Amino acid sequence: MLACLPNLHCVCGCLVQPRRYRSVSYWFDALGAEPQVRGPLPGDLEVDVAIVGGGFTGLWTAYYLKRADPDCRVAVLERETAGYGASGRNGGWCWAKLAGLPEYVARDPERGAALRDAVMGSVDEIGGICEREGIEADFRKAGGFMLASVPAQVARLRAMLKTVRQMGLDAAQYRWVEPAEMTEHFRVAANFGAVFMANCAGVNPAALARGIADAAERRGAAIYEQTPVLDVAPGLVRTAHGNVRAARIVLALAGYLAQLPGHRRDVLPCYNHMIATEPLPRETWERIGLARREGFGDVSRMLAYGQRTHDDRIAIGGRGLGYHFGSSIDARFDRDARTHRLLEKTLHELLPQLGDVAITHRWGGVFGMPRDLTAALRMDEATGIAVAPSYVGDGVAASNLAGRTLCDLVLERRSPLVEFPWVTHRAPRWEPEPLRWLGVRAGLALNASAERSERRSGRLPPLRDRVLRSIGLDFSY
Repeated sequence: MLACLPNLHCVCGCLVQPRRYRSVSYWFDALGAEPQVRGPLPGDLEVDVAIVGGGFTGLWTAYYLKRADPDCRVAVLERETAGYGASGRNGGWCWAKLAGLPEYVARDPERGAALRDAVMGSVDEIGGICEREGIEADFRKAGGFMLASVPAQVARLRAMLKTVRQMGLDAAQYRWVEPAEMTEHFRVAANFGAVFMANCAGVNPAALARGIADAAERRGAAIYEQTPVLDVAPGLVRTAHGNVRAARIVLALAGYLAQLPGHRRDVLPCYNHMIATEPLPRETWERIGLARREGFGDVSRMLAYGQRTHDDRIAIGGRGLGYHFGSSIDARFDRDARTHRLLEKTLHELLPQLGDVAITHRWGGVFGMPRDLTAALRMDEATGIAVAPSYVGDGVAASNLAGRTLCDLVLERRSPLVEFPWVTHRAPRWEPEPLRWLGVRAGLALNASAERSERRSGRLPPLRDRVLRSIGLDFSY
């Protein structure tokens, strides 16, 4: 039975029935108890910085602001509870990746290289903070494998290696793994080689998000949960429990930004889904491998990713990229029986030695996609409103860098972070409906067709790739 939460009261004094969050994802369940929920905004408030969104980006921004300027009055406003969104539902891959990084390096080699180095350092930055702040998030840096399960994916992995070499990353960061070596680490059914990524850690993302929230709160940040934000204007955040006035406002909402008035076309909210198995016995793990608990993923069109958890389960997910008309977000979409069945099928195709394993957890969540699939952040000096990036599903590590950068932008510090090219990049807006829905559906169908062609022929489909790139909907790695 789930533990009871304390009763909460809104500003008018009426009783607010607390929600149950342990069922949000395996990661929340693995916390071991129903998470303690903070109370809502008690009424009108004035602060220096108001942060909308209690996920990784918002929490990291609050943490670094209070570390840089203890006197800065910071309030985080969260509709549910810390880590409720993508931050507490993702695959737990903390790896040094930023959507659009190769393009940033190619367009501006000097500043792009500085951004690359900052991205690469974010994994160790997170690990160090977990240690210093006593955040028990099961952080472990063991690296990760990107697998080729069909011959066509070998070409994609080789192209990936070529790209990272052009960015200046060597074999110490990314290296090719032959099939024979791969079997020493991870014994999958179809093995055509892999790329090993050294700068990759596994983490319980819900525990990490809640640990950052606690650390920011200890430093003096105010975190108000159960506080829906209704609208944002320069200097003002209107919530269901009162108005917050602030000279600086940070919108750290990722895919949920589409629900804020005036921002529906700024980001595409897409659904990913995951499953987790029951804990596996030692003899099963001896047949599978992952003795160091490396992460694993593939380079299929709908990218699968997974890890061995701290309690010896397999947690695996896939970018089903479920999109709902009008950029709709609804808790009913978190469970998708078809996608979860496909994930089970993928799991058994990858690891047939699992046999009749039980699936104990099924969940999903929203991540955000910019129109050009490139992560970028911006600060409007005229309005004092900063908009945090959407990470195209790769935000566990990148959000830390975003938090540090937003901190310096808000405090007007001329640090190297604010000179990075992702601060000045402006993504185009998504098309209005019904063009947005029709375009995404067409892109998904074309990607699925390309995936079937690759598996059938063993070759990359260049014509489909050119079409997908031309419309900006190439979802391959």
